[in-house]
Amino acid sequence: MKEDDEYFKKALKFLQEGGDVEELKREVAMLSAKEASMNYKLFDVYTANRILAMRLMGYASENRFLGGSFITREIEEIVDKYLRTGGRKNER
Repeated sequence: MKEDDEYFKKALKFLQEGGDVEELKREVAMLSAKEASMNYKLFDVYTANRILAMRLMGYASENRFLGGSFITREIEEIVDKYLRTGGRKNER
């Protein structure tokens, strides 16, 4: 809410100084378009990271099957971050 007040004050000052309402609308539209683009890119990267975390778990499982160690702390942290599974903590 505090941020909303700041934006309102800036817009009011802009209009009081003789700013054009149409120019302000164009600026808001341009910023909204940039925000939408950034949100899409963020979602795309997040999805890619989730897929990589799943692959990493698959490789860790295969390693365990072949006689190696199952999972390292680093892998566990990555999986917890991107898959939000609660990790292996629930198994211990």
